[in-house]
Amino acid sequence: MGFMKASLILTVSLCLISCAPAKTSHFGEESWVGLTASGAEISFSRLEKEEIALNVYSPDCVPCWKEIPALNLLYAEIETRFPSKALYMVVDPYQIVPDITDERPFGEVYKLAKERMENEVKNRKIQVPIVFMKPPFRVKEGGLITGTPETMLFVTKPMRLYYNFLGSISEQTSVDAIRKEAKFNFFRYQFGMESL
Repeated sequence: MGFMKASLILTVSLCLISCAPAKTSHFGEESWVGLTASGAEISFSRLEKEEIALNVYSPDCVPCWKEIPALNLLYAEIETRFPSKALYMVVDPYQIVPDITDERPFGEVYKLAKERMENEVKNRKIQVPIVFMKPPFRVKEGGLITGTPETMLFVTKPMRLYYNFLGSISEQTSVDAIRKEAKFNFFRYQFGMESL
C-alpha cells in the first residue's frame, strides 16, 4: 500500500471517529452577532468572506488550551494566503463568567467575559481574534453547540453550516508535529486550504 493511500485511509478513519457531519442549520446562525474586545459588532452573515470557521472556546476547557498552537497556525495561514476565508474564536459570555444567570444584561456579562478573556489572550498567547457572542448563541445541551472545543465551518451568502469538528483539531505544540496530524490536515482540506 502506498504512503498516500495509507495516509488517506488514516485521515478518513480518524475523522470518522472524531469529526461529526454538519448538524442541521436551523439554530439561528444567520442572526449570530457578537462584539470584539474593542466593542465592534460583527454580524457573521454580513462579512465579506466566502467561508468562516468559528472555534468555540472556554477558559475552563483544557483541550481548548491545548488547541491554541494549532489555531494560531491556521489563523496565520488564513490571514496571509486565503483572503476569502476567516477564522474567529467565539465565546459564550454567559458560559465563561462564573455564577451568571441568563437574566443579567448582555452588557454586564460582556464586560466580565472580556476581562476574563484578556487574561486568556495574555497567558495562553491566543492570536485568533475573539468574538463575544450575543444571544441567541449559546453553548448548552439541546443547542447547536453543546460543548467546547468545537469548530464549525460555514459558507456565507446565505450562511450555512457545512462541517462541524468536535474536540481539538490538534493538541500538538510544535509546528512540525501539528502539520503531520491527520485531523489538522483534514480541517485544512474541508476548509479549502489544500487537497488530499
